[in-house]
Amino acid sequence: MKFRGLSSSERRLLLVMGAALLIFALWPAAAVIRESFLNEGTFSLSAWSGLFVKNWGLILNSLAVALGVTALVLPLSILLAAKLLYGSRRGTQLLAGMLVLSTISPPFVGAMSYLMLFGRRGLITWRLLGFEWNPYGFHGIVMMEALSLLGVATLLTAASFRQGDGALEKASLDLGASPLYTFCSISLPLALPACFEVFMLVMVRSLSDFATPLFVGGRFQVLASKAYNTLTGVGDFPLACAMNALLLLPALVLLFLHFGDGRKSFSMRLKEESSLKLTGAPALLLELVSTAFIVLQFMVYGLIFWGSVMKTWGVDFSFTLEHLKGLMNFQASSYLRSLVCSFSAGLGCAIFGAVLARLLSQASGKVRGAFQAAVDLPYLVPGTFFGVGYLLVSSSLPLELPVTFLIAANCLFRQLAPSLRASQAGLAKINPELELAMRDLGGSPLRIISSLLLPLLRPFMLVAFINAFNASMTSTGPVIFLVTPYAKVASIELFDSINSGDYGAAAAMASLLTATVLAVNLMAFIVTKFSSGRNGLKC
Repeated sequence: MKFRGLSSSERRLLLVMGAALLIFALWPAAAVIRESFLNEGTFSLSAWSGLFVKNWGLILNSLAVALGVTALVLPLSILLAAKLLYGSRRGTQLLAGMLVLSTISPPFVGAMSYLMLFGRRGLITWRLLGFEWNPYGFHGIVMMEALSLLGVATLLTAASFRQGDGALEKASLDLGASPLYTFCSISLPLALPACFEVFMLVMVRSLSDFATPLFVGGRFQVLASKAYNTLTGVGDFPLACAMNALLLLPALVLLFLHFGDGRKSFSMRLKEESSLKLTGAPALLLELVSTAFIVLQFMVYGLIFWGSVMKTWGVDFSFTLEHLKGLMNFQASSYLRSLVCSFSAGLGCAIFGAVLARLLSQASGKVRGAFQAAVDLPYLVPGTFFGVGYLLVSSSLPLELPVTFLIAANCLFRQLAPSLRASQAGLAKINPELELAMRDLGGSPLRIISSLLLPLLRPFMLVAFINAFNASMTSTGPVIFLVTPYAKVASIELFDSINSGDYGAAAAMASLLTATVLAVNLMAFIVTKFSSGRNGLKC
């Protein structure tokens, strides 16, 4: 590999970062794959043969769920993205807020609300209508996974629509085409390549979701939930690793798509803003879909906050503060550990991503590609895959690492990819003549990074911090195998409460996590506004 434009100190720093990626990102992935080919310490294919012979039905179930979720999410995300960009301005800000909230909310909130509404003691099925309905099975998994993934899919789809050139839409309208025809023949086809990546991302996230099938799947099992049960209930590491390694394949396809997309060249000409506005029946359809989504989100989060102050959901709906008091009395240490891990991961992602982005901007194409692949891999692989890898690596070390360190490192390197991309976007906006001027004045490469680039990248580093903090506070799959009965985090407490049917405690923890994430995001927004106003920039 060649390092071009890097000083000796920058090369050493890049090598240190490469070593960190090798230890904390690639070693855990290699450990999982290696374990899947072992049986009592010797090479064996018994785990893989058992996977394809005895568990073939689970693979088909997983594919069926992933395809069902994608079939629901993709058209709905296109409609909601069209509402954001091409629909009426009325209600757009509320819709955007609900979409963002759905991406930063604690895990399993949708599944818990679903059971609180339609479970055997559900508010609608048992309390209002007076009958019992089986909410468990394939239909429950598909609906809840679709609800949890719809927010991020919509935001990514909207970003793909924004990549199009509004001049093409304007030309179509000027030639007499209707807004609907212009959308279907110009806007949508231009966004389809990026929408395919959204399709793959939804597939990967659905395949790797183990918690929703555990909660609402009933007897219907998928590969991810079976891998979790195999590891925690049976202790069959090779089979569980083989299951997780199989789930890695769609993530590798998505990684290949990302890598291929990163090598394309894009035109630097300014693109015209879109002036397309849908009217008539299409606009009415967009309003109906967006209104239904907003109402559903209000129901979900309203139930969570309501459930946190109800005595016993489905039995006694009287007001109580017992669940909220229980958080401070029994689960305060888990909450504080989540804060420590999340702040550490957020700060680490912001600094690591910014410095690495600067170093890679001066490195050769092969070096950039290798580092980008190593950074993207933990973000795209299933969370349980990464968590099992950390468990295998930590258990093979001669010394016992603290749980808090393992969780913080896991969250940091899993969320490093968005942080790196945010810093790369920030670097593209910095005038390179500033760096040249500082070099001419005798500034060392490390001084340029610390005194020039990092201060200018502060808004983008804040975005990286918020993304990593949000993800770390609500992370479950990557950390569930790292906690101990005496050292848990808040998201695992939430998982255990739902798994045991204690919806009051679960609702209280979900409310606390939601309030915490919203508070940190609000503070970040205020800081951004203040900094932008002081610097004379527009947000």
